[in-house]
Amino acid sequence: MKFAVFEFDEGFDGVARAARRMGPSRCATVALYSVLVALTLSPVFAAGWASLFLIAEGWSWWATRPHMRGVPTTAQRVWYLGSALALNLVWVGLALAYWFAAFAGSEYFALLIWSALLFNGMSHAYRSPLASLIFGGPSALCIWLTPLLAPRFHGAEQVFVAAGATIYVGYAIISASRAVQAAHNLAAARRELEAQTRDAQAANQAKSAFLAMMSHELRTPMNGVLGMAHALERTELDLRQRQYVETLLRSGGGLMTILNDVLDLAKIESGKFDIQTRPFELRQAVMRASDLWAQAAYEKGLAFTCEVELPAGQWRTGDDARLRQILQNLLSNAVKFTSEGEIRLMVRSALEDGIMFTVSDTGMGIDEAVIGRLFQGFSQADTSISRRFGGTGLGLAISRELARLMGGDIRVESRLGEGSHFTLTLPLAPADPPAPQPADAAGAPVTQQLQVLVVDDNPTNQEVARALLEAIGALVDTVSSGLEALASLEARQFDVVLMDIHMPGMNGIQTLEAIRASGRASLPVVALTADAMAGECDRLIALGFNGYVSKPIEPAALVRVLTH
Repeated sequence: MKFAVFEFDEGFDGVARAARRMGPSRCATVALYSVLVALTLSPVFAAGWASLFLIAEGWSWWATRPHMRGVPTTAQRVWYLGSALALNLVWVGLALAYWFAAFAGSEYFALLIWSALLFNGMSHAYRSPLASLIFGGPSALCIWLTPLLAPRFHGAEQVFVAAGATIYVGYAIISASRAVQAAHNLAAARRELEAQTRDAQAANQAKSAFLAMMSHELRTPMNGVLGMAHALERTELDLRQRQYVETLLRSGGGLMTILNDVLDLAKIESGKFDIQTRPFELRQAVMRASDLWAQAAYEKGLAFTCEVELPAGQWRTGDDARLRQILQNLLSNAVKFTSEGEIRLMVRSALEDGIMFTVSDTGMGIDEAVIGRLFQGFSQADTSISRRFGGTGLGLAISRELARLMGGDIRVESRLGEGSHFTLTLPLAPADPPAPQPADAAGAPVTQQLQVLVVDDNPTNQEVARALLEAIGALVDTVSSGLEALASLEARQFDVVLMDIHMPGMNGIQTLEAIRASGRASLPVVALTADAMAGECDRLIALGFNGYVSKPIEPAALVRVLTH
C-alpha cells in the first residue's frame, strides 16, 4: 500500500533547497549554543555535539547540491532525507542530554528544544508531509515517551506531565494533518482554477476566431451589396433612384459599422489589435469627428457645440484614427439618446501632456445601478434601450478598450433624466508638425486606361471589381483561379493584378510566388481580401504584394492603390 505521506515530490525538494539556504544561520545558532552547552553541561560534550553537527551539516550541504540544479533522482532524495534526519537527531540528542542532566530545571531546556523541533516539523506540513515527519517525528516521540520511560516528576505531577505531553503531541499531530489537508485542498483548487482558466482561454480564443471568421464571411456578400451600390451611384439616375441608392449605401454602411465593431472586439480579445503612434493635428482630428454628427444633431432639433480650448495648429502624437473612432462612438450615443436640448464636445488640456475630451448631453441619462454595465460588450443600460434605439452595445466597450490600449481611460457621470457626461482622457504628447510633402498622385484620378486583371473565385466579387474599375476607365479581365491568372498573364500584358487571397487550389499567395518566379518581378500585384485582422496588411506586403485593398471595396481606396 502506498501512503502519500511517504512520497517524494516538489514540496520535499523545496524543503531541501530552503534547508541549504538556511545553512549559515544554523551554523551561527550552533556556535551560540555550543557556548551555552559548555557552561551548563561540559566543554567536552559541547565540542563533541558541535562536531556531530558539522558532520551532519556537511552531509546536508553535499546532499542538497542536486536539488539546486534541477529535479533530483530518488536516490539523491533519499540521500538528503538521511542528512536531514541526522541533523534533526543531533538536536534531539542535545535535548536528551539536558533531560538526563543533574541540575534542577534541565528538563525544561529539553522540552523547549523538542518543542522547537516539533514546530519546525509542523511548519513543513503544508509543503511536504514527509519533511514534516522527518523534522517533527523524533521530537514528538521524545516529548511523549521520555516523561513516561524516564520520569523526572512524581505522583500527581508525573500524571499531569504525562497527560499534558500526550495532549500536546496529539494536538501537534492534528494541526499538522490539518495543514496537510488544507495544502491538498489548495492544490486541488489551484489545479481546478488552472483548468478552468485554460478552458476559458480556449473558449475565448474560439469565440474570437469565430467572430473573425464570421466577419470575413459576411464581408464577402457585403462586398457585392456595397460594391454594386457604389457602381450604381456613378451611373445616370433620377432623383428617386439616387435616394434609393443613398439609402442602400447608408444602410450598408450601418451594417459595416457593426461588422467592424465585432472585428475590433475579436482583435482586442485575441491581443492582435495594433495602436499606431504618429503625429497628427489635434483640432483637425476633433473637427472631423464632430462634423459627422453635427448634422445629425441639427436634424433632431438639437443644439451642437464643439469647443476646443487649445491653440490652433497644435500637433500631438498618438493614433488619430482610433481617437476619432472613440469620439464618434460617444457622439453617436449622445445623438441617439437625446431627444431635446443640446450636445456639447469640449476638448481641454489635462495633466502631463494629457488631453481631456468630454461629450455632454441633455438626454435620458443613466441609472447609477446600471452604469457599471455600460462598458461590457453586447450590453446596454436595459433591454428596452435596444428595442427602442437598436445597436449591439459594443461601441462603449470597444471605446474603453481602445482608450486603455492608448494609455488612457473613459469615465462616465450620469443621473437618470439629467443627461450624461462621458470623459475620455488620453496621454497625447506634443509633436512637431511634419515637413510639407510634395504633391503626389495619391488622390488623383486614373489618367490612363489601365489594363487590370482581377483574380477571384467568387463571381459576385468579380462583377463588383469590374463595375468599380470600369467606372474609373480601366479595362478589366476576370479569372477565377491562380492557374487561370498565370495563363492570362502569358497571353497578354496587364498593368496591375488584383489578387484574392483565399481561393481553392492555388491561393493568392501561391499565385503571387508563381508570378514572381515567371520573371514578372515588376508587375504590381495588389492583395484583395476580406480578412481585416490586425497585421494582415503588413503580412501581405512583406510577402511581396504591392498593395492591399479590403472587402467591401471602397472606390476611393481602390483609386489610391491604382495610382500609387
